[in-house]
Amino acid sequence: MLVGWLSLSMSVAMAQEGTTSMGGAPGAPDFYVIQNGDTLWDISTRFLGDAYVWPELWSVNEYITNPHWIYPGNKIYFRLGDALNPPSAGLDDKGAQADGYTPPKAVESSSEAACDFPSLYERRYEGVKLSAPGVLADDDTLEIRGKVYGSEVVGREIGEGAIVYLDLSDDSDVECGSLLALYRRQPGKVRGDDGPVGHVYRVLGVAQVLRVDDDIATATIRDVWSEIERGDLVGTPVDVDLQVDVASPQGDVDAKIIARLTTEQRLASTGETVFLNRGTDDGVDVGSSLFMVERRDGMHPDAKDDPRLPERVVGRVVIVRADAEVATAVVVDASRDVQVGQRLVMTPNAE
Repeated sequence: MLVGWLSLSMSVAMAQEGTTSMGGAPGAPDFYVIQNGDTLWDISTRFLGDAYVWPELWSVNEYITNPHWIYPGNKIYFRLGDALNPPSAGLDDKGAQADGYTPPKAVESSSEAACDFPSLYERRYEGVKLSAPGVLADDDTLEIRGKVYGSEVVGREIGEGAIVYLDLSDDSDVECGSLLALYRRQPGKVRGDDGPVGHVYRVLGVAQVLRVDDDIATATIRDVWSEIERGDLVGTPVDVDLQVDVASPQGDVDAKIIARLTTEQRLASTGETVFLNRGTDDGVDVGSSLFMVERRDGMHPDAKDDPRLPERVVGRVVIVRADAEVATAVVVDASRDVQVGQRLVMTPNAE
C-alpha cells in the first residue's frame, strides 16, 4: 500500500504565491508536491505542527478519496478556509497521475454567487470512491444465518487469510466458493420518524467457503475492514467499497442523522459512515449529497440550534445506499464532529 507521507523537496514545495498558517505552524506553503514515502500524518506534523489535524488536511483536499493512498506528483493544499471562505484544494493544471491512478474529475458548480453564505463543499464529482463498512438493517434483510464458531488463529482477533469455521443454521445454498459477510451488530435499535428501523451492523469482512460439513462451513477470510472475532454474525454480503457519481446538493430534502457507525469523537469525522431518516421515498438516492448545517453561536458549540440564526454549512454527506425510508451516507467534508441528530439539508436557509 502506498501510504501518503510527504518527505519534501523544498525547491518544489516552496514554489508558492503566498503562505498561510494553521494549527500553530506559521509559514505553511500553499501547496506541497507529494514525494515517494509521504503520508498525511507526516505532512501535518511538518507543516502544521500537529499530526492529529490530518483529517482536516484530508477534508481540504477533496480529490483524495482514501487518506491512506496519496500519490507522488499530486499536490496537497493547505488553505482550510472558514465559514465565509471555502477551502482552496485540488489538483494542479496538469492533473498529475501516478501508478495508473486517475483522480476523480471535479466539476465546478455553475450556480452564481449570491449575497449569502457561500455554499461550501458544493463541487460535484464523477466516479468518487467511497467506503461504507456499515449498514442499517435487520437480521432478515441481511439474512443472518449463523456465527463464527471457531478459527485456526490462536489469538482473539482474526485477520485476512485466516481459516474460520462458520456455524450455519441453513447451509442449503452454501457451497465451495460461496461468499459470506461477517457482521457485528451494535446494541440498541435505531429509531426513525415512525419507530424502530433496525440495527447498525458493522461489516467486518468477507469469507469465502472452502468446504461444507453438515452445518459447519470452513472458509478463508478474504477481505477485512475491522477485526473479526469468534461469535460474530454471518450473513449476505453487501458492497463496502463503492464508486459513485456525486451531485451537488439540490432540492428541498430536510433530514437528520439517526445513527453513526462509530461513537468515536474525532477532530473531523470525514470518511465516517452515517445513517439518515430519509430514503428514496423522499427523493434521496445514491449519489445525492446533503449539507450538514447548524444554527449556533461559536461560544456554545454544544448548545441546541438557535432559530434566530441562519443555517451555516459545516459539512457534507454523500448517499451510498438508499432504501425507501432510510439511507446510508459517507461524510466527505466536515468542520465539526458528526453527532446523532445532526441536521442535513439540500438547500440551506430555504425557508
